[in-house]
Amino acid sequence: MELDKRVNGTTKLTGLIGNPVEHTVSPVLHNTLFTMMGMNGIYIPMKPDTDSLGNAVAGLKAAGFTGFNVTIPFKEAILEYLDVASEEVRLLGTANTVHIKDGRLIGHNTDGDGFIHAFRKQTGTDIRGKKVCVLGAGGTARALAVKLAIEGAGRICIINRTKPKADEIAEYINCSLAGVLKSGTHACTAAADSDEARCVLDRYDVIVNTTSAGMHPHTDSSPIKDDIRFLSRPIVYDVIYNPSETRLLRHARSKGCVAVNGAGMLFFQGLRSFEIWMGVCVPEKIVEDLLTEFLNYLTV
Repeated sequence: MELDKRVNGTTKLTGLIGNPVEHTVSPVLHNTLFTMMGMNGIYIPMKPDTDSLGNAVAGLKAAGFTGFNVTIPFKEAILEYLDVASEEVRLLGTANTVHIKDGRLIGHNTDGDGFIHAFRKQTGTDIRGKKVCVLGAGGTARALAVKLAIEGAGRICIINRTKPKADEIAEYINCSLAGVLKSGTHACTAAADSDEARCVLDRYDVIVNTTSAGMHPHTDSSPIKDDIRFLSRPIVYDVIYNPSETRLLRHARSKGCVAVNGAGMLFFQGLRSFEIWMGVCVPEKIVEDLLTEFLNYLTV
């Protein structure tokens, strides 16, 4: 036998806090990055109770973690525990990455950049000037809607079952971001399953699902009705990556749409988190090789 010597007293500790985390493949990405970069580090998923975020954060800080990712349902709640928030966090209102440096918790949000980078690479087109529908109004929806506005989307419609939550995001884009936006982006909202929502789904250029509908193990669910026709043949982007083809994406493909899952977004937001924690820039050759292997892994 051979002793496993990969973890020792100098190993840099990183990980993910969320609930649930059973579905995550982030450890595969980050631990492979550590190996490919020749760095002594480890990434582990952690599942604190939903009312124990403060204790979890204090524990990671006390244990000497270098940093951690944050996912559902903690992306907005984590802001309370940050010592410093990046400009991206201040604009987006959520954080998905925390760097612990000199005893201080520094919050970042790499979701928006990860989405935009993946969208361009996987669809071969840009978001500028397009009419984009965002399904959902949680932390990821807010981050992506704001990033879409900053990137110059022509119009953004946020569809959610609880319309007031969508209204809050739209108002933030239209009012609070007015001095930041240079493209004249306008945001509006619609209640899920309404006639207005159906009209948007049939006429917009891009549909982005940020809800958990269709995520493993609830793979039979979808954020839209089966009779939506997607008359404009939009690009349909589902941030879910497990399963690799959700019910929404199958439906979109059956209507002739370009359908893309969230694996690319996960990859690029994770890559940026790694670079923030480790203070490095991952070489392009490693990025390309790992992206290919990672996407192949998620489609098995």
